[in-house]
Amino acid sequence: MNLKQLEHLIAVAEEGSLAAAARRVHLSQPALTRSIQALEQQAGVALCERGARGVTLTPAGQMVLERARRITFETGGLRRDLLLIQQHEIGRVQFGLGPLAAAILLGDVLSTLQRNWPRLQVRAAVDSGRTLLNELYAEQLDFVVVEQRIVALATDLEVLPLAAEPAGCFVRPGHALLKPDATVASLRRAALASVPFPKAADENLRKALRCRPGESLQFQVESNDFHALVRVATSTDVVLLAPVRALAQELRAGALVQLKIPEVLGLTARFEIVRLAQRSLSPAAQRAIATIEAASLEPSNFSY
Repeated sequence: MNLKQLEHLIAVAEEGSLAAAARRVHLSQPALTRSIQALEQQAGVALCERGARGVTLTPAGQMVLERARRITFETGGLRRDLLLIQQHEIGRVQFGLGPLAAAILLGDVLSTLQRNWPRLQVRAAVDSGRTLLNELYAEQLDFVVVEQRIVALATDLEVLPLAAEPAGCFVRPGHALLKPDATVASLRRAALASVPFPKAADENLRKALRCRPGESLQFQVESNDFHALVRVATSTDVVLLAPVRALAQELRAGALVQLKIPEVLGLTARFEIVRLAQRSLSPAAQRAIATIEAASLEPSNFSY
């Protein structure tokens, strides 16, 4: 038996006659009769009885009618939910961001998703890049946003680079490195604070700071909790390495100041969206990715 046959039985029961039911379902009366007969043949029992007052259902027909109504109700709900998912009104998306990407993008992305698709269920994890990639491979996340240098080339991953983010070194007002005679050498000797760097990013920073072979940088504080790093930077003499946009509030308020040492003015942070190449994305995940792409292209609305 199929859904159409069940809908035809419902129409016959509610209309009370084959002629009226046929008009309701847009069939000829002989075609509707054949549909009901085919349903009865598959059920193995009579479902309808014709009488002087029209068509009535047998006890077996009443039982099938009750089930048919539940089935058609659930089917209609399923059609509606699938349409809403296609329109991103409902559904679920799970994604992860590294701490720096989260500091720049997450607030705006969550606000946009909630504002435009309030019934969308969103789970956003913030963790180290390696942990997020492990969760991606375990299919616990739809996609992740991590620093570009974390992900090695792999055929089982699909990578979408995001726009480069201006980055730099930031200190509290009155810091000794804000003096005009501050040099990159004095910066190398300072206590640095940052999220844990991937190896390639650490090498690029050493080049920017003109480190000599074997010279180590003094990372005094490392943490995946970026907000904790900001608090440390505003209250101590550490130098915080971060993307400019991640510190928008602190820069506007004057709680942090960017160092103007030439060698570190051109630093950038690069992020990318990573997903499993062989896994299809849900419409909700596609919408979240588009929202992240748009947020990554928004210009900074302050000067520094």
